[in-house]
Amino acid sequence: MSVSFGPFGFALSHLVFFIACVVALSVASWFGRSSRGNKSKASDGIFQAILVGLLVARASFVLRYADLYFATPMHIINIRDGGFDVHAGIAVGVLFVAYKGWRQRLLAKPLLIASMAGLLVFSGGFYAQSVLKQQQPYLPALTLHTLNTQPVPLVQAFHGQGVVLNLWATWCPPCIREMPVLMAAQAQWPDIAIVPINQGERVTTIERFLAEHDLTFEHLLVDSGSQLSQAVGSAVLPTTLFFDAQGLLVDSHIGELSTPRLAAGIAKIQAAQPAK
Repeated sequence: MSVSFGPFGFALSHLVFFIACVVALSVASWFGRSSRGNKSKASDGIFQAILVGLLVARASFVLRYADLYFATPMHIINIRDGGFDVHAGIAVGVLFVAYKGWRQRLLAKPLLIASMAGLLVFSGGFYAQSVLKQQQPYLPALTLHTLNTQPVPLVQAFHGQGVVLNLWATWCPPCIREMPVLMAAQAQWPDIAIVPINQGERVTTIERFLAEHDLTFEHLLVDSGSQLSQAVGSAVLPTTLFFDAQGLLVDSHIGELSTPRLAAGIAKIQAAQPAK
């Protein structure tokens, strides 16, 4: 789900995208050498397609959650929340490559081969991710504890209810920034259990943090041994996991969570609910 390199942590999806971009740019540069000196133009075309695709993917997501973003406009440029409509971005990126190839016929072959190589790596990487997720697709069968040391078996406690698990720690700046978002979500989505799960810290440290930041959570849990991080394969905090009422993992997010990105994850939980 995520990997860390020293002090830096990355979601696997981010690494897949980065590698796919590098492959596409490298292939465009390599094949462009034989296109009458158009090496740089081919790689420029791929770079432009990536940039246009990213902008459209972000714009599409922002428009879907316009009411939430426009309430705090500065969050629109905070792309760390991971709010992108991937399919929209890919579709526009492919159309841009096709347009460039049509306008500049000498670039058509390197652009086509490079974009296909990038898409192949991207698709293969996301397929591999889906396989990894299937190895742990359900709410982990762990027993954690409340602040007053009461045991809470996750599967039994949240059976038949959509649940958002947020792995966090008091020393983690993005975790601190997203805490108000999670607290507000309790009132906004009362039928969904919002469960912040502290990783590896003492109860006294957690209680002091909550008091200092005036935070109150109905379902806050303590994972003193960081069992959940190990169970889901996440080396990065914060990590947010979205499970439907059957306990099936329907979405995940690595890094700071915004209200629109939280809403997108909860929408997937609600979409998985059986029709009444």
